[in-house]
Amino acid sequence: MASNQDPRSSSPNDGWEPDSRSSRPAQHDSVNQESLTDYEDFFRQDSRGRLRSESERTAEHPAVPAERYPMNEGGGVATAPIAPSEPAGDEPKPKGKKRVRRILLWVLAGFLAYSLAITAVFAFSVTKVEAMPTQQVAGTSGTNYLLVGTDNRDNLTKKQRKQLGTGYIEGQRTDTIMVLHVPLVGEPTLVSIPRDSWVPIEGHGSDKINAAYAFGGPALLVNTVERTTGLRIDNYVEIGMDGVAEVVDALGGITLCPKANYNDQRSGLKIKKGCQEVNGKTALAYVRMRYSDPTGDIGRAERQREYIAAVGKKAMSPTTWLNPFKAFSVSNAAADSLTVDESTGIFDDTRLAVALGMISLERGESTSVPIETDAYWVGGQQAVKWDTPKALKLFESLA
Repeated sequence: MASNQDPRSSSPNDGWEPDSRSSRPAQHDSVNQESLTDYEDFFRQDSRGRLRSESERTAEHPAVPAERYPMNEGGGVATAPIAPSEPAGDEPKPKGKKRVRRILLWVLAGFLAYSLAITAVFAFSVTKVEAMPTQQVAGTSGTNYLLVGTDNRDNLTKKQRKQLGTGYIEGQRTDTIMVLHVPLVGEPTLVSIPRDSWVPIEGHGSDKINAAYAFGGPALLVNTVERTTGLRIDNYVEIGMDGVAEVVDALGGITLCPKANYNDQRSGLKIKKGCQEVNGKTALAYVRMRYSDPTGDIGRAERQREYIAAVGKKAMSPTTWLNPFKAFSVSNAAADSLTVDESTGIFDDTRLAVALGMISLERGESTSVPIETDAYWVGGQQAVKWDTPKALKLFESLA
């Protein structure tokens, strides 16, 4: 009778043969030798199917010298030592950074060319006069500009005189006189000279300093300023009444900060206390007004410096320089309004613009000649008398 026991449960000694799968030879051991030969012949063939000789195969795939891959002690290929990494600072810079740098350099170059173009338009359009006297004081350090604002109304039409409230007076005098000192190194200094300052005028005795312009024009005014300050004037810059207003309007207005409410009938100034945006007409009245100001000519000189700083700040702002139409409009307005001496060139104009820009950013000093009194009665008129020792000390510091 046959046993019901599962043959696979029998012990190894009961005669049962092991599973045929455990004794099956590995698959790679049964590779067809004929197929292998065909495979090798395939790689011995050239592009035309012809079997290549041993020399041809060697020439096409030369053997790698053994010394290039030396063997290690275990019989394997020795690996080359890993070279130490270079410091992070010596790593090549990403191409993106170089591209950004090139773009920035091109933008800077374009901006400089654009700035020079505007400056050139100004330099070659501005009116020039012979303003330097035949004899000047010895040269002093740095560069000194004489900035002058005149009350000349000759260029104003009847309608403009009415709109600006200037009236009409024959002849012209200087309402604004300032010396801008630009040192070789350091920050600039802007000094107001009160127009009623009582000073000696060559060939005319003593008088108010603004009379020098009426007596002998720019040259006599330069001579008078040099003799009273001891500073050599290198460049002369003059602006008329019309220019004060036109430049402000070309800029789209400027910000002024009156310290009190004013309603001056003579200048036409009507303005409230506090910082505010003003147009050209109001700006002109602001720098002309003095009768409603208890500090008189001293207060006016202070407002004139404020005007200069406000114009410089607006002119140097990105809203002006990044707008080609506005920038050229301002440049043309300034060129139409300004008069400079014959020797003033494009680099002098650029230096002036930069210095005024620094003053507007409070990176420089803005002051006035020290005075003893603004109620100095002499020759039947009231004038300003300097505090001579302090005034000389100020100008000596700029020499």
